[in-house]
Amino acid sequence: MKNLKRKKFIDFRENFQKKTKLIEDLKVLISSDLNLKEKEDIFNSIRRKWITFGKVPSHLAFNLNNSYHHQVKLYYDLVYLDRNYKEKDLDKNLLEKKELIVKIKKLNDYSNKIKSYKDSLKIIKRWNFLTGPTRQNYERKLNDEFDQYVKKIKDSKREYLNNKEKYVDTFIESKKSLAKEMESINEQNCSDKTSWIKKIRAFESLKQKFIDIGPVDHQENDELWINFKKINKSFLQEKNSFFKNLKKEYSANIKNQIELINALKDIQNKEKLIKHTELQELKKKFNSIENVPYKKNKENRKIFFELLDHCYEKIGENISNKKMIEKKNSEKIKGIINEIKQNLSKQNIDDEIQKLSNIEVSIPIKQLNELSVFLSKKFKDEGHVQSDIDKNISKIKSSLMSDEEKSLAKMKIKKKIDEIKKQIGQLENNLTFIKSEKSDNSIFNNVHNQIEKFNQDLILQKKKLSHFI
Repeated sequence: MKNLKRKKFIDFRENFQKKTKLIEDLKVLISSDLNLKEKEDIFNSIRRKWITFGKVPSHLAFNLNNSYHHQVKLYYDLVYLDRNYKEKDLDKNLLEKKELIVKIKKLNDYSNKIKSYKDSLKIIKRWNFLTGPTRQNYERKLNDEFDQYVKKIKDSKREYLNNKEKYVDTFIESKKSLAKEMESINEQNCSDKTSWIKKIRAFESLKQKFIDIGPVDHQENDELWINFKKINKSFLQEKNSFFKNLKKEYSANIKNQIELINALKDIQNKEKLIKHTELQELKKKFNSIENVPYKKNKENRKIFFELLDHCYEKIGENISNKKMIEKKNSEKIKGIINEIKQNLSKQNIDDEIQKLSNIEVSIPIKQLNELSVFLSKKFKDEGHVQSDIDKNISKIKSSLMSDEEKSLAKMKIKKKIDEIKKQIGQLENNLTFIKSEKSDNSIFNNVHNQIEKFNQDLILQKKKLSHFI
């Protein structure tokens, strides 16, 4: 026991010598010619060493600490001659002290008052030895606020030691209550990331409160800690399982986003006209993809919507070009129609049709029909036979139609031919019936006349079709 006491005394003396050496180092630093940055690094190193060295003999501590604080004050008086440095350092010290006040304030909420007191000693040491001065209008206010929280912690510790049994029972009940709440949260079913984050926050808050109570001198304490570890383990297993599966979902969703980006690139690089509906469909699919890591999602969305904007710009350019071409074509078509109306006659019709077939611009069907009506009347006035009129009109329309309009016209004519054939077939069946019934000749002749008309119409439609092939 004597050796142990002697060892402690020797340690105190050694600490005293180390701290005395640090004060001497401070004096040397203050009088040195080093620049501010170098001085600051050495000064901070001395301060860190000061708090790592242990206690000194109590009868020497007061003078030693006063001497240390005096040298620190001299250091600040010297470096604060640089106004810019002073302003920055005062702001830094203010921020540090405010952070320490937040931390010591939080210690007052600890259920375990002994732990609260022990943790406060570290903060007090930092406040006294690792922080610098602040502006005068802040200094006193900050010190008073800090001292107020320190006093509360000390009073709480004293109250705890005087009524330990009452506090122990309260702590045990608090631990039981917190364990139940943790268990209840653990049983909640969460299917998405957002609800899991809420669950984690709620669980971690309760968990920290349980830990902050710390060990309690009670027979139920060990059992409560075992139960706490069991609940925590179960929670961590479920959480890890969910986020492991979420990573797989992330990979799949990122892959889907990249596929849509590549699809958009392909559309942009193709020469064919981009469809607005196609872009809208890709946008809808991209926006429907959820559960993607924030940074990756932000990166992919930026790429996708930049490409989408380029595609819309391309559509705009195509529409402008199309309108310009349509305007030129419209003027050209008007000229062609006026020329046909003025020059087309019975004598030059074949030559004009040959010229029209070489025109690159197709005339819209509405204007073609109007032209057909005009030419039909013109040819009729000139004494043309109707069959010749229909034949020539078909030739003209065919030469001025687009491929799409020709295909549509062919379909209509073929449909008409099929209908005529059905009518002829029906009438021929009726003839068989009339013969079997031995009806009078007037009915028989009427049916034959109808068949003849349909046959003439069939010949006309086939001729029309030949102009579109």
